[in-house]
Amino acid sequence: MKSLLTFDTLITPKFIKFFFYVGVFFCFLSGFGTFLSILLSCITAAQASGSSSALGAIGGLILGLIVGLIVTLVGIVLARVSSELTLVVFMIRDELAWQRENATKSSSSAS
Repeated sequence: MKSLLTFDTLITPKFIKFFFYVGVFFCFLSGFGTFLSILLSCITAAQASGSSSALGAIGGLILGLIVGLIVTLVGIVLARVSSELTLVVFMIRDELAWQRENATKSSSSAS
């Protein structure tokens, strides 16, 4: 409990993997939502213009799949990069703390 109050150990790195998976889940939801939105808007536009709704559905399906996949993949990559950058910051902090401890040990043993 003392380490939580003194900030000697950080708890955020333990949660980063969980946050990454939550981000990936939302990326899939976003990609699926984009797919449905494009598909439905293409079908609606095709019906409103009086042309064949099957052609609009096929076009919306293809366009929705492409854009939905792009949104999902870009989101996953950005979630991964942000998770890795956060981990790097914590690794730098740990390395600096280790160097500070070794510097104080070597200076106290030299005296």
